[in-house]
Amino acid sequence: MELTQLLQQVCAIVREDGEKILRMDKPEIYTKEGHANFVTSADLASQAFLMERLAPLLPQAHFFAEEQEDNVLAPGYNWLIDPIDGTTNFMRGLRCSSVSVGLVKDGRAVLGVVLNFYSGELFYAARGHGAYLNGARLHTANTPMEEAVILFGTAPYHRHLAEATLSALRTIFLSCGDLRRSGSAAIDLCSIAAGRADGFFEAKLSPWDYAASSVIVEEAGGVISSVAPYALDFQHPTPVLAGSGPAYELVLQAAKTAVQGGLR
Repeated sequence: MELTQLLQQVCAIVREDGEKILRMDKPEIYTKEGHANFVTSADLASQAFLMERLAPLLPQAHFFAEEQEDNVLAPGYNWLIDPIDGTTNFMRGLRCSSVSVGLVKDGRAVLGVVLNFYSGELFYAARGHGAYLNGARLHTANTPMEEAVILFGTAPYHRHLAEATLSALRTIFLSCGDLRRSGSAAIDLCSIAAGRADGFFEAKLSPWDYAASSVIVEEAGGVISSVAPYALDFQHPTPVLAGSGPAYELVLQAAKTAVQGGLR
């Protein structure tokens, strides 16, 4: 199956999943390891639905999903799934959450779909075919540094990273227009692809948080990376930064300083 045909089918599945999530009334809430780390029955139902519907599209593919234990990136194709990115937002009704599905082949992300199921905005991209939002082509911005909007995450499950994170954000804040935090890294990264924001930084993200959006960012003309000695290998949690124009360089330098200051 061609990558673009596969992308169309994944988009349809993700849209259907988003509709199902919105119909779930008062899902049950469970706690996971880590500070204020939650999962709901909606997360679990979303993941089960996605795995069931995606499996026949690429029978040889493996699944690497947030609510699945013992995730290992296998040779060949891997679906990387975050059934609800922004679970706390979802629980509290903040209306900024997404379904994120990425496809990685031999360690390289080749397809990504992210749906903000509240707004109905579907971001999607296939490697070499551009990035889109509901049919409209996406392009990153090239905003002057003094006007740039930088998005960030606080890595809330890893409180030992707080000092290095906040130090990096202070450096960024003093050189940019302003900072924003949404609670969904997948949506933040897609906002860079859409030219709505200019940079992003979080000290520790899991592969399902960034796999889909990484393709969307790059196909829109942006840059996404980790910072040495880490790498975006789609296997381990890692610092993630992204952006376009001078904003990426600002975030990169701040991230390097954070690593030197104890981002471990």
